[in-house]
Amino acid sequence: MRARVARPELVLITGAGSGIGRATALRFSQRGAVVLATDIDPDTAAETARLITTAGGQAASYRLDVTDDDSWAQMLSEVLLAHGIPDVLVNNAGIGVAGGFLDQPPKIWDKQLAVNLDGVVTGCRHLAPLMVGAKRGHIVNISSGMAFVPMPLTTGYNMSKAAVLMFSQCLRGELAPHGVGVSAVCPGVAATHLLDGELTADIGVDNETFTRAQRLVTELVITYGPRLGLGPDVIAKGIVRAVRGNRAVLPVRPESWLAYFVWRAAPNLTRWVCGQASPTRALMVYRLAIRLVPERVIRALDLTVAAHPATLTAAAVEFGRAVRIQPI
Repeated sequence: MRARVARPELVLITGAGSGIGRATALRFSQRGAVVLATDIDPDTAAETARLITTAGGQAASYRLDVTDDDSWAQMLSEVLLAHGIPDVLVNNAGIGVAGGFLDQPPKIWDKQLAVNLDGVVTGCRHLAPLMVGAKRGHIVNISSGMAFVPMPLTTGYNMSKAAVLMFSQCLRGELAPHGVGVSAVCPGVAATHLLDGELTADIGVDNETFTRAQRLVTELVITYGPRLGLGPDVIAKGIVRAVRGNRAVLPVRPESWLAYFVWRAAPNLTRWVCGQASPTRALMVYRLAIRLVPERVIRALDLTVAAHPATLTAAAVEFGRAVRIQPI
């Protein structure tokens, strides 16, 4: 039986409170679907639902901890009672953790795998039987372009996303005879809050300063990334396309496609190139960046973010002004 859900009517999305999840919720709503926005933060999920209903769509929000089986069961009991079986499940919730493998506390490693991999598997365990029973449905698991890149310092993230990629392809073969499709979408760079607060290793710098700088840079990326073509809506379009076309694997953005083809064509070259980004070199750059960037620059970034400039040019002007007025 060929699995295809060209125009889904009911879409459940995890991690829908921001970033790719929210953009995907808005995209499916624009195509006429009722959207069930779930997130570990119920307020952000509710905000996504509000954005949809304000625009004339239909949506509901639910709190969901993707790492908790009971949370899935509770959420689905409410969903099934109020809406029925979702046509599409988008397993989007994820976290990004940077840091050397030997430097990461086990609890950080375990948390990343619990969200990025186990959360996907648990979602499939709950929804796949319902879709098989209905002989209709589609599951989208969000992997990453990093699944093709053996990069030091993001070992846990890359491993979890590579596991999601293979899990999705295996599950696709199992569920296809029952009319259920499975896609792995592999985004490239996207301006999202994925790395917020995820400073995980002792990298030999003042953590408070580093975290502050990271927060400011993240805010600038979130604000101006979409204007540079790095917005999450690009990924959301790919997710919708994966469902419509029943795509097995879909890299999204040029850098993800490049990683996909280079890894397949020249794995040794890929390993060598990635190996040049050794933990020692990367940590040296981190340390130098924090030590060499003056405090006045950090303060100027803070003022720039607080000013909420409307354009990238305005931000550059605001930053230049802020730097000049800072005491040395």
